[in-house]
Amino acid sequence: MPVGGANAMHLLANIKAKAVGLLPTKLKRNARNQFPNQSSQQSNLLPPLKPVKLPRIFQDHSYALHDQGWTKVTYHGPHDDLQRASQALFEASRDFFDLPTSRKEDFRTRAGTEEGWNHVQGEKQFITLRSLEKTPPGLKDAAEAYWTVAGSYLDELLKRISESLGLPAEALGVYSEPCRRLGGKKTATLLRLFRYESTETNEIKTVAEPHRDLGLLSLVVGDTPGLECWERYAKLWFPIEKTFESPAASVMVGRQLERLSNMRYRSGGHLVRSYPEETARSSSSDPSGPPRYRYSIVFVLRAHSPVPVNTDELTTSITGPFQTPLNGMTAGELFQEIHSAHFNINTNVEERNKQRENLASKRSKTKAAEAAHDHPRCPSLEISLRNLA
Repeated sequence: MPVGGANAMHLLANIKAKAVGLLPTKLKRNARNQFPNQSSQQSNLLPPLKPVKLPRIFQDHSYALHDQGWTKVTYHGPHDDLQRASQALFEASRDFFDLPTSRKEDFRTRAGTEEGWNHVQGEKQFITLRSLEKTPPGLKDAAEAYWTVAGSYLDELLKRISESLGLPAEALGVYSEPCRRLGGKKTATLLRLFRYESTETNEIKTVAEPHRDLGLLSLVVGDTPGLECWERYAKLWFPIEKTFESPAASVMVGRQLERLSNMRYRSGGHLVRSYPEETARSSSSDPSGPPRYRYSIVFVLRAHSPVPVNTDELTTSITGPFQTPLNGMTAGELFQEIHSAHFNINTNVEERNKQRENLASKRSKTKAAEAAHDHPRCPSLEISLRNLA
């Protein structure tokens, strides 16, 4: 059984039990079609991951990171550097989002959702930070301090993941080390600050659609619960942040790491909801006043774009032969390939639906072409069918 197997399975059993109790029946039904199960046939035939100590992750929780694609990140007490940095950034982000819209518009860029301030009506406002130069003055100090702590943490975590696959730490660390600091030059890695709209009714409201992040690892911190993760065994959404008894964070595997680990680490499906009882108690100075917002900090570690990708060098007895070998491309090209295959959940609803329709059309055409290739047309049969018509 994999590392911490018995305890981990007990954890997953608890996850299922808690999730079933917390989710409304309607959400359980709707969840079943969100994400199909990823194939685990190959993984079942391979050796277990090597036992490694994942930083800030309890041993009992480590199994969920590769098996589910998400798990809990713990703090080391009230003076923890990650917790302090996140609190300072929450305060700075609240001040920024409280600015008049005209002031925030100054930070809208031509990069769309990839950099600068954006507003999705009815769901959220967010600002994406990629370099110090484009960071608003009121966010610079807090964002730079948080990036240093979060970047170093995810870099260390990625190196331990590399070792769990039977690779040297540097095999995957080479993708993350250049992104450990927020500097003058834009990197593939980014920091997003969100302010999610509250619900005005007693119903739960989805403010970020189901998706999987595109990078290597994502660190998510919310000031109130809202993040839900896809539990692939029970096939339902698990409200992970509702289980935190003290301040904590969540980490999720992205699609780049899924590809670079040959799916030994699964990408974690997740969404964000606005809960009436939570938004009513959020950061408002008057707890009895109107509902406020959910704030979150999302640090997305993406593979440094210029680094060459060669899965021959990432192959071990633990990864097994790569289902889709990658060679002769850069990490940036891999990201673009992944990006082009998925719609952007941070665009406005109209654009999102258009992207979704275009992707569905492309997939349909691809399937039709594959079917035609597998079953070549017979000219004589086509003539007979036309005559019958």
